[in-house]
Parts: sequence; C-alpha cells; structure tokens
Amino acid sequence: MNDLTAGEQRLQSMLGELQDAPDIRLHAAKHGEVDPARADADAAFAGFAESTGVVLDPRLRACFLRFGRIGARWRLETSPNGLSGEFNVMHLSDVSTTEAPPTDLDSLTPAEQELYQEFRVIDDHPESGTGAFAALRLRPDTPNPEIWYHDFHVGGFRLDIDYCQYLEVLAVTKGTIGWQYLFCDVAFEDDDFLEVGDDMKEMLEAFPRLFPAHDYTDLRARLEERL
Repeated sequence: MNDLTAGEQRLQSMLGELQDAPDIRLHAAKHGEVDPARADADAAFAGFAESTGVVLDPRLRACFLRFGRIGARWRLETSPNGLSGEFNVMHLSDVSTTEAPPTDLDSLTPAEQELYQEFRVIDDHPESGTGAFAALRLRPDTPNPEIWYHDFHVGGFRLDIDYCQYLEVLAVTKGTIGWQYLFCDVAFEDDDFLEVGDDMKEMLEAFPRLFPAHDYTDLRARLEERL
C-alpha cells in the first residue's frame, strides 16, 4: 500500500480490520484498486464541474480516492441485535452521475423535491438493499457540498461533517448501519430511532475490543447527546 494516499490506506486498512476481526463475518468485499484511467484528481474535479456545474473546493483533493469502488457488507455474529454494516464508496466521477434512487416524488413538498434532486450518491447499500444512502447535496454556490443521509423510512437528514470527514469516520465505524445519525440532529429516544440508538450503543461497546487502534471518544460523546 506504499503508493496509496493516506485516505486510500485508511479505507484499505478498514477492510483488513474487518477481515481479521473475531466474530465478524465479511461478505461481498470489494477491495479498492486504483483505476489508472481515473487517477488524475485535476481531471476528475474538472469532469465533475462539467457534469454537475459545481466547482468543488480544491481542499477536497486531499481526500480524493482513485479507487473505482471500495465496499463490503458484514455482520457481527455474536450480536444480540444483529449488528451489521455496509459501505459502498464510489469514484468521484461516478458520484457526479449517480442521482438519488427513484422515490415517490408526488408525496414530497416542492421544497423536498428540489432537495432530493440535488443529491448525488457517495455511499450506499447495494448488497443488503436497505435503500439508505449518503449523498452530496450539489448547489452551484457550495464548493464544499453538504452531506445528507437518506432512509426511505424516515427521510433525509444533513450531517454536520463534510466529504473528507465522512470518509475518515467511515473508517472508524466500518459502515455500521445508521452510524450517520451520530452526525445528524436526531434523538435516539424518538420511536423512529430507537433501534439505531441500540445499535450505536452496541457498536461502541464492541468496537473498542474488536478494533482497539481507534479513538471512540467523539462517537461516545455524540451518542450521549442523542440518548
């Protein structure tokens, strides 16, 4: 992995941690491989601007991934709650053309329809088919796009982290289903989020044992804020 960037190494290491962890059953892993045809960050950012009309902040080049795709689905076999995770992070050139999955737009307000159509998916769950996804919200005047997480059962919520931070936290949470809500303005005591709260509790009980190299201080604080 010597020729990989720090961000690429982080995601590759995450797959290795899942592979080696006791009690984790790993499915459908897609190990990230550098795509030489799409390895030029300048070309990728220029293509993104051409496709979407959004000129991304040059600082986002720090977390540019040359992988065509990297992802996996996993399950903690000893979990009483069936704790599981999935991630599917795609290349920026694919993000520019991957719109949010179809939904019943007629049930949304005009403002919600406009919001939904601004989404471009960066991470989703193709194997488990939950229908949930994380997306950039693309607007011409926003070079560092908002990150939103959308689940068809509860709608969409904005995360208080950006694209680079999203990839960093993903490496710590391993894509545990619902981890994004730790960065949204939600309360885990609400009926819609009771199960998510239980899963986040279990994640933060199990992960320090399974993956002791990581710091979970911020995630614990965010969990407490939402209980």
